[in-house]
Amino acid sequence: MARIGRISVDALDERQLDEVRHSVRQERDAEANKPLSVAIMGQTGVGKSSLLNVLFGTELPVGDARQVTGKPHAITVPGNSGHKLTFWDMPGMGEPSGADVDSMAMYLERISESDVVIWAIHADSWSGAAETRCLDALLARVDLDLRRQVASKLTFVLTKADTLTPPPWIFDMRGTRGSFIPSPPLAARLERKAAHFEKAVVEPWAELLRASTYNTGEFAVSDDRLSYDKNAVHYRGHFSEAVREAYAAAHPRHAPVFARLRDNHRVLPCSALFRFNLVQLMVSVVNKLGPTAIFRFQRLLDDAAGLAGVPVASMREYGNFLVWDGVRGVKAFDLERFPL
Repeated sequence: MARIGRISVDALDERQLDEVRHSVRQERDAEANKPLSVAIMGQTGVGKSSLLNVLFGTELPVGDARQVTGKPHAITVPGNSGHKLTFWDMPGMGEPSGADVDSMAMYLERISESDVVIWAIHADSWSGAAETRCLDALLARVDLDLRRQVASKLTFVLTKADTLTPPPWIFDMRGTRGSFIPSPPLAARLERKAAHFEKAVVEPWAELLRASTYNTGEFAVSDDRLSYDKNAVHYRGHFSEAVREAYAAAHPRHAPVFARLRDNHRVLPCSALFRFNLVQLMVSVVNKLGPTAIFRFQRLLDDAAGLAGVPVASMREYGNFLVWDGVRGVKAFDLERFPL
């Protein structure tokens, strides 16, 4: 006998069943149309607003002249999918207004209430000390459950990867558009940076971390650190690349699940200007969301393919070199003059 809540389906007439179905649809639609709540953290100047603008089609002000707010400011705008997006504009970590006890409480509140929390770190850095200090301050005064919730919700990204040259970037041109790809030496450099920051800001919290992803209903692995139900799969600890490789080798049938769990704790280099790795960032965010939030973010994921393309005309503006022959007083090389 099927049951809906505490109601036996057999005990309902057709009219009552229609009412129940209508109620379920209303709840689903209400969940699907709730504003998406995104918080982005990081030090001033790492490109937080630029990243949000490209990812979600917003028009948040950018630039060093933008006033730093002392308190979080909610901005609700339509995203590029037509879905409402609530962006929490917060003080830059490391600013005086972002360092005291009240500010730490503010960050904790925003993290707890947001669907997505992106922590941006400038790619042209090797330290991680400022991020570690801020994490220590965030988690020092809260109970264990909240520490686990906060630590597991963060998605770390290395922004402004376009500033890392040399080695060069490659522009893969396909007609009037193309994609920026790091050359093999630069890709290796980005991988080293990502691994460094994962070790610095993710690995120290291994015992607090929980990795989660959606379950398509076929996952079944018996393991002390893994748990699952019909909707989700969870892992207790830091889901490192070594952990992913070990599970994928032991259970190849479930390799896609382990890849999604890995996305929870991967540090991802990206560039808003070059639109580099933005699709992967959106996929990583969706992979770690719960079932209801996934339904709301699916529209954004459906539009993610459009994040990668860059017009050839824009590419020319990003990387033109003009070589001037000072002896002869003429241009020796100008990329704009070469047909593509």
